[in-house]
Amino acid sequence: HMMMEGLQLTTDSCISHVTQLPKELPSFSEGLTRTMGYVTLKTVSTITTLPILSAVLLDTVQSESARAESATPMSCLKDAIYRFTGSGSSYQYRLLLPVHQLIIPTVVYTLTWDLVGHLVHSSVLKLCKMRQNSKQSDKDSRRQPNNNKLTESIWPELLAGTVHCFVADLSLLPLELIMNRLHLQGTRAIVDNVLDAQSVIPYQASYNNVQQCVEALVDSEGVPSFWKGCSALLLQYSTRFAVVHTVRILLKYINNFSDKPSLVPNDSATSLEK
Repeated sequence: HMMMEGLQLTTDSCISHVTQLPKELPSFSEGLTRTMGYVTLKTVSTITTLPILSAVLLDTVQSESARAESATPMSCLKDAIYRFTGSGSSYQYRLLLPVHQLIIPTVVYTLTWDLVGHLVHSSVLKLCKMRQNSKQSDKDSRRQPNNNKLTESIWPELLAGTVHCFVADLSLLPLELIMNRLHLQGTRAIVDNVLDAQSVIPYQASYNNVQQCVEALVDSEGVPSFWKGCSALLLQYSTRFAVVHTVRILLKYINNFSDKPSLVPNDSATSLEK
């Protein structure tokens, strides 16, 4: 996941440098032209990294008995080339969906994730700003100095970044599941055995489009299957929020430490220097 995020960011930066298209989602006040430029950049970037995403997903879930060779960066690159060209001698490559059929669901997921994240990020920053202004007004009325400048400058952005990722990942979990199933269809993978919750079983499915994937999931696994992975996601973000909270405590400690008055008066310090 981190490798794909890094690859996506690198691709976005390269395309933005060449085309001068914005790599960050513009605000609505910046106009439709810049927004469409951002959509164009993300579409091109997603299509560029699409074969590699499919190869990484395959190596992540595929069973050892179905994999012809051990997973390495070179094997992922080779799988990406096979996926892009539609070639490959292995039987599994002939069962995979062509790349062009994966473009729309993957681009829709990427753009929707960015939009949800942008809206949540902006909302959290506004709430933090309103709270900071309220606290500052209260301190001004009591004539108290503001000793949390470092926390107020870093904490809102850190909190907004974590919250927007959590909300986007959680709300789009069903769409991500469908996208991943389309990337993985036609392969022999390992999935959780829902009967005993202690083992995995070989699984092979074949979908031709999003509608077939949704219908197959509902018929065979039920509607709750769209939220598979929710518990792992909650555990992941619980740890992440704990780290963010720890950072906030450290920032407050640094503020308090830096704002402590010197133990030696200025006059005494001057005499010592003489």
